[in-house]
Order: sequence, then C-alpha cells, then structure tokens
Amino acid sequence: RGVRPPMLLGLLLLAPSAPTAGEYGVPSLRVPLERQASVRQLALEQELAARAGAHGECSASDERCVAACHFGGADETQVARCIAASCGPATLVGDLSVHLRPPAIFRFPHSVVISDYQNAQYYGTIGLGTPPKAFKVIFDTGSSNLWVPNTECGLACLLKSKYSASRSQSYAKNGTKFAIMYGSGPVSGHLSYDTVSIAGLQAKHQEFAEVDTVTGLGLAYGIGRFDGILGMAFPSISVDGISPVIQTLVAQGQLRSAVFAFYLGNNAPGELTLGGVDAAHYTGALHYVPVTSDTYWETTLHSVSFGDMSSSHLANAILDTGTSVLAGPSKAIAAIAERAGAVPILGTGEYMIDCERVPKLPNLQLTLSGATFTLSGHEYVVKTSAFGQEACLFGFLGIDVPPPRGPLWILGDVFLRKYFTVFDVEKNRMGFALAA
Repeated sequence: RGVRPPMLLGLLLLAPSAPTAGEYGVPSLRVPLERQASVRQLALEQELAARAGAHGECSASDERCVAACHFGGADETQVARCIAASCGPATLVGDLSVHLRPPAIFRFPHSVVISDYQNAQYYGTIGLGTPPKAFKVIFDTGSSNLWVPNTECGLACLLKSKYSASRSQSYAKNGTKFAIMYGSGPVSGHLSYDTVSIAGLQAKHQEFAEVDTVTGLGLAYGIGRFDGILGMAFPSISVDGISPVIQTLVAQGQLRSAVFAFYLGNNAPGELTLGGVDAAHYTGALHYVPVTSDTYWETTLHSVSFGDMSSSHLANAILDTGTSVLAGPSKAIAAIAERAGAVPILGTGEYMIDCERVPKLPNLQLTLSGATFTLSGHEYVVKTSAFGQEACLFGFLGIDVPPPRGPLWILGDVFLRKYFTVFDVEKNRMGFALAA
C-alpha cells in the first residue's frame, strides 16, 4: 500500500478482501495500521543495540545494554550473564535488579511486557535459539505462524534483529520453503527448528520461518518497531500446518492451562500473560462468549449501534491484537464515518476527523453474544502529532468479506485497549472485562 499522509504509514498484513486461500495458501484477513516511526530514532536504537553486543564498547551500567540482553523470559541471572558476556565485567552502580525489575503492575509469573508505540504498534520480546537471541514480535491473534528475519534479508531488514542458524546450538534444519501472502505481496523464506524462549518458558524444537523476503509488508516494516510476528490463532490456519507456539508450550507441559490474556496499555506498557489471567488488570467480572470458529478468535456480533444509527444483522467478529483499528463492511463504516463527520483518505478505506469534534462524537456499542460493549469518541479515535500539529485518525476501516465468511468485523487494538481480553483455548471461549 502506498505512503499515507505525513503522520501515518499503512501496513497491510492481511488483505481487506475475502479470506480465501490465495497463491500461498493462507487466508487473508488482517489489516493492521501503524504510524511512521522516526528513521533517525530507529537508526539510533539499532546503533545502540549493536553497541550492546560489542565487547568493551558499552557500559554494563547502561540501561541500553540491559535492554539488549533482556530477552523474553530472561531472569535476572540470565540478563547479568548476558551483560557480562556482551559488555565486559559489570560496573553497575547500585543494584542490578533495579534495572531489571519490571513495573510493579506486572506480577503474573509467566508474562511478557507489551511495548506500546503511539497506540499503533504493540510488541514484546522473545528469545530464539541457544543462547537466546532477542526478537521484538507482534503477538498476533489474527495469524498462527512464527517468523523472524534471517541474515539473508536485505535492506528492508537493516534495522532488524536477524536470526543466524550457525550461532544457535539448538538449531535443527528443515529447509522447506515458506511463503505467506499478505495484502501487498509475499513474505517468504524457509522453515527451521529451534527453541523459543518466552516469559520464562521454552518451546523446544519449535518449527518457525526464517524470512529473507518481506516485500509484502512494505516500508512500514522497515521502519517499524517489530522484527517478526508470533501468531496465536488456531492451528487450522497455520501455513504448512505448523504448530503455533502456544500449542507447543501446552503439548510440552510448559503451561498449566491453555489460556492467555492481553492487557494493552494506553500510551503505556501492557502485558501478555500465559497460562492464566492476572486479575490486577481488570475490574468487575469477566464476561465470556463462545468462539464460533476454530480458525480465528471469532464470535457472533449481534448488533452495532452508533448514536442514533443501529444494525441488528448478524455478523462475525474477530478479536485481533495485530489490527490497530476497528474494521467492518465498507457501507457500514462509510455510514458511521459520515455520521461522525470523518473525511476519507482516498483509496485506503481509512478516515481522518477534526480533533475538535471528538468530545461530541456518539458512543459506539457492539453486542457480542448478549453482552454490550461501549466505546466513546475518545476511545475509538487515535490521536497523533506530526510537525507539531495534532491529527486524529478515525479508528474505523472499511473492508468487505463476502459470505460465508462475511460479513465480518475485526475488533483490534481500539477495542482491546478498553477491554482486557482472555483467550481460552481449552474451553473455546473469550472473556472480556474493563481494563484496570
């Protein structure tokens, strides 16, 4: 997809069309939207990460060194060893644990801190290989495969952490070609096996894709904050029938229960918990709805209302952590946008809105399996700034998915920021409560 207005850059991960298997055999469905990052800032971060991996060229007291060594699930001892190996003898002033201790809010024993970039990208860190190499990934409930770039990836991966099989003691060769088709083109490479470290857990001999072609993600990937994607949907939509990481952890006895939950921050860190639910992140009772498909995290959407407009036609709704906005049928979204006074961005399905209108916007109400969930204008409008000027993205996107899969709505981060969400694999259900 082409470049957006200055403050925005689109990343089309799954095409806004019928989710039928395409040339590469993967259903196309998701449409994450990310803002343009500062190239200068990203280049600086990459340079700092490189310094943290060079012997003698960084200080172990530097928090940037700590960050480079703090891969997913690493405890304080592991991080300290990493620092000693990468940055020479520790010269920390004070207690190392001060640098390593996660925010007090993150108390669940198996959890990953989810970084938040401008409420548009949510990602966390995993380790891959032995010793583990850190990768920032989108934990994506709208797909099922794990992939990261390898050392053969070209200019688009210049600022990315890259996997090298020769540097991992637990690597095992597979070699099968891998390709997944996204809306704007393919992402491809080959399959391998290695150990995935996440939240203190290890998925051993996990099949994953080493990617060397990322043209399907466009410029947004090259300057984005994440390296790869870790899919958390069901095995039935996994390319090549690969076991998703969450299923591997369950099969290997690493998780006490096949449950995970997301708390997304609002311009602040969030948390992914594995194996259970952290009650500190929500208020009131969890309301559970049945999952109606063994593909995506999907349930029945009974009605949608926006101010004095309403529709009670049955549709399907997918809960997708990899999509930044709310997506729905083009006609319905266009009507909502017109009612709100939003202005379309030609050729994109997206809309901007005058920030001064936000306080007066009507509520959006979504009814899922008998429970109604409400979003105010402040909650479904994403505010950003460019060149010192504030701009507001109307958090709706028009897509058209024909029957039998459609009509379809995608409830992305705009919804998930307000509602703490539990994904229960064992009981085939999702739970929602107001985020605390």
